[in-house]
Amino acid sequence: MRKWLVGALVIAVLVGAGIVIYLHTLPLNSPTQVADAYIRRWDAQDWGGMRALVRRPPAGFRQDHTQVMSDLQVSSLKVSGQPAVVAGKVAQASVTVTLDLKGLGSWTYQSVVHLSEQQRRWEVDWSPATIFPKLTAGERFTRHLTWATRAPIQGRDGSVLQGSTPVESIGVEPAAIADIGAVEAALQQFAGVVSATVTNAIHAPGVQPTWFLPLTTLRPDAFSAVKSKLAVPGIITEASSARLPISDGFALPVLGTTGPITAQLLGHFGPPYVTGSVVGLSGLELAYERQLAGTPSADIELVDSSGKAVGGSLDHFQGTAPKPVQITLDAATQSAAEQAFAGVTQTAALVAVDAATGEIRAVVNRPAGGFDRALDGNYPPGSTFKIVTTEALLAKGDPLSMPITCPTQTVIDGKTFKNIENEQFGNIDLQTAFVQSCNTAYVQMASTLSATQMEQAASLLGFNAPEPLGLASSGASYPAPKDIVDQDASAIGQGRVLTSPVHMASVAAAVASGAWHQPTLVSGESATATVHQLDPGVAANLRTLMGLVVTQGTGKAAAVAGDPVFGKTGTAEFGTANPPKTHAWFVGFRGGLAFAIIVEGGGVGGVVAAPIAARFLSALPGS
Repeated sequence: MRKWLVGALVIAVLVGAGIVIYLHTLPLNSPTQVADAYIRRWDAQDWGGMRALVRRPPAGFRQDHTQVMSDLQVSSLKVSGQPAVVAGKVAQASVTVTLDLKGLGSWTYQSVVHLSEQQRRWEVDWSPATIFPKLTAGERFTRHLTWATRAPIQGRDGSVLQGSTPVESIGVEPAAIADIGAVEAALQQFAGVVSATVTNAIHAPGVQPTWFLPLTTLRPDAFSAVKSKLAVPGIITEASSARLPISDGFALPVLGTTGPITAQLLGHFGPPYVTGSVVGLSGLELAYERQLAGTPSADIELVDSSGKAVGGSLDHFQGTAPKPVQITLDAATQSAAEQAFAGVTQTAALVAVDAATGEIRAVVNRPAGGFDRALDGNYPPGSTFKIVTTEALLAKGDPLSMPITCPTQTVIDGKTFKNIENEQFGNIDLQTAFVQSCNTAYVQMASTLSATQMEQAASLLGFNAPEPLGLASSGASYPAPKDIVDQDASAIGQGRVLTSPVHMASVAAAVASGAWHQPTLVSGESATATVHQLDPGVAANLRTLMGLVVTQGTGKAAAVAGDPVFGKTGTAEFGTANPPKTHAWFVGFRGGLAFAIIVEGGGVGGVVAAPIAARFLSALPGS
């Protein structure tokens, strides 16, 4: 009896399962059912499920659909439809397709799903037109992008510092070359194009003999000077335009460069950018890419197998206009700063700031390209940091006449400190110690300060605070001293204290104006930047000291005719060599313009950096 019941139950279960299987495999036997199923599977991107409902689907059915998704860069798909309209053994269902196109927006269009009945079975009669009414076999979608002219980078007065500039494009036409040696010699001598560049261009894969192969560009004045020298058969010149600064090397790498997008940037920016898009590659061009470039207008088009457009635009997406970026650089100040480095072959940097606002007026890097050491360099400040230490001493109440000694060397808690060139000045006061930049006097005076007093002075002058500039910037760091030796080392700008040229320019600016202003590079940002007011009496004493440095002390080489110059030299040890190598610093101000100069590994600040300061100030308008 039990066996019979168990058997009956097993049969019942199997029969039930069979019924379920049968129900799930029942054919869709009405056009509305088939159309609805097809549309739902299309909406779900179930290409295999769609294919099962198509009569004689092509072998490339799945690829036809995925190709559309890829070519149009579809991020999401929405398909909805109406009930099928039947006319005998044929039917059709209206479909609404909405594609979200990456970087452009949504495109909605109407299509139709056609169906027919054969042998009591309704199926989709598919063709490429089912995807889109105008699509035929062998055609593909494309996104045709049109970028507006990139907006310029403007200076503080609205003048263009970098933008679209007329140039002469210099290149070759292989078929027109009579003497390759003469072509290479002329291009090398008068356009700076090396022979290998010419050879590589001519023999690049796919190059046609009658193509114009551009190799370089020259500004109109430079081209006029060599035009006759480039009149060699095979050398071709064409009027063109290029994105350039107002003069070669001007404010690099701050302004930055543009060029074809890299794989890394393509991944960063994503659509609508594509391979070949021109983007900012560095500096402000990269940092403000989306503002300077805007967004492209786009047309959805169909193209044939050769890539030729078929018909007109299927839909248009209007881009957003590029907008200029206005920065605080002043063209005349920048030019003067660059002139100051004429003949300087060492790695160096200069930053000038408006003392009253913290706005950056000039940034020079040598070499001109590559790393922006002026804003992002991190160096021991050497004796320029004595401005900070002196602020702490004066805030504590020490007078400029406070007596101190300046031996060749002194020992603090077992650590020997020396003067850079083994100077000694005997019994002096705080004022002389600053003016003559005596290390041994300063480590003695720093020992009278608490760690908190030193940290407060550093903080007041912007150390350990973020300095957002729109570009990479290292700011300045003053780590809390571990002990008295660490504190005394930091007091003369050694130990673990590090800073950037732009920050030391801001420190000099604080003395000039009586307040430390967070440096800014983009116009308008100084209005909301951090400001720390200095004690007026302390600031006045610091101005006195920095004036004496140039008239009587280590910074005499920075003196120029006209308004007085204020400054502080620095000779900052770095590395492990014995004796150590040193960076040459000079920071200072004249009128409302403050600045900082560093020459990496340059030696003594008063000998190397101070003369650059003098050339800079002499080159300024009105000097």
